[in-house]
Amino acid sequence: MLHKADNRPIGVFDSGLGGLTVVAALSRLLPDEDIVYLGDTARVPYGDKSVDSIRSFALQDAEFLFSRGVKMIVVACNTVSSVAMKTLHQNYPDAHILGVLDAGIRAAVRTGLKKITVLGTRATINSDAYRRGIHAVDPSIIVESIACPLLVPMAEEGIVDNELACAVLDIYLKQVKADPPDAVLLGCTHYPLFQKALNRYFENGVRIIDSATACADYVSDFISANALSATPGKGAKNSFFVTDMHSEFSVHAARFLSRPPERVQKIVLTED
Repeated sequence: MLHKADNRPIGVFDSGLGGLTVVAALSRLLPDEDIVYLGDTARVPYGDKSVDSIRSFALQDAEFLFSRGVKMIVVACNTVSSVAMKTLHQNYPDAHILGVLDAGIRAAVRTGLKKITVLGTRATINSDAYRRGIHAVDPSIIVESIACPLLVPMAEEGIVDNELACAVLDIYLKQVKADPPDAVLLGCTHYPLFQKALNRYFENGVRIIDSATACADYVSDFISANALSATPGKGAKNSFFVTDMHSEFSVHAARFLSRPPERVQKIVLTED
């Protein structure tokens, strides 16, 4: 049975620019899907904010994307995925809202590996959401969780693969390196920018699970299963919105997106 194509865009939001790694992965995997991206750059990072603030921000982000006519929302922010998904589903019970955290959990379990270290923001790690999610599927997996709050601002500034980056990784991971896991799960969409540095740090002896790629796979499966696919071969048009845009924005954004973003507009989010 043929299903009618759904050419409405996919909405993606993050606290800053890290979610652009998800946009890049989605564009590679689903080249005909339009994407509307919102980066709440005026309030980045979410990881150090209170749970109440994160939930409030998430609702504002979702409301804006739904106002743009999106067919689904991808929460490309591990912090929001960790503490605010229930709030989003309660406020939008009939909407398709997927979180990057569920995608990362699925990818981690599918590796079949039994010792996994999760790296994330303070809010993500304090929520214990990754460990609980992994253990809900396979309690035998050993999960260690480590907060790495400096990595988000470093990624935004492009400090991802030099001596300073290595020194900061060593601050957080020195004990882990002494007794390495089977895999490191990057529980923040900013962290894929550190993949080369992490491979070098662990001497290519640890599998790095990229949450952005895992999220794109998750979205692709969901779209196929729910007859939400766009018209094949139509190509895609992406739009980018931010809540603050400094002079080096395009340079910084290109690090995450692998190209300069087109059609960028600054907006103001308001609380209902």
